[in-house]
Amino acid sequence: MEPNKKPLHLFIGLILLFFGGWAVINGISSITDSKSRLYTPNKSIVVEKVDTPELKYLGLSLREELDSNSGMLFVFETTSDKNCLVMRDMKFSLDMVWLDENKKVINIAVNVEPESYPESFCPSSPAKYALEINAGFASEAEIAPGVSLKF
Repeated sequence: MEPNKKPLHLFIGLILLFFGGWAVINGISSITDSKSRLYTPNKSIVVEKVDTPELKYLGLSLREELDSNSGMLFVFETTSDKNCLVMRDMKFSLDMVWLDENKKVINIAVNVEPESYPESFCPSSPAKYALEINAGFASEAEIAPGVSLKF
């Protein structure tokens, strides 16, 4: 190899090493991070996915607030009209959105207040997912029955 090509090869090698390290770290954080993005017709929502019985039972209870443009996405094992939500130990109001297996909105319970507990809120037809967001945000994000969300 010519002497003047060594610095170029070293530079290219360092760049590849840097981007390779970045990709590995980014991949590890995405595997361990339960947050992802959900897209409505006009908003992007950072959602925390919950898919274990323990996390679904806990939900958003005992939290003081939910950041704007944030939510919790419940992923149910089976598609059912029994995938209900409750406001156990909640401190703020929510909109609850149910989606079918194709991620199409089935129905929405708006402005559900903490005082509604122990009432259960259920989908109007079989749902695979449920989304909890701040009260009023479903309207702001143009989430309505029949609308498909992406995640």
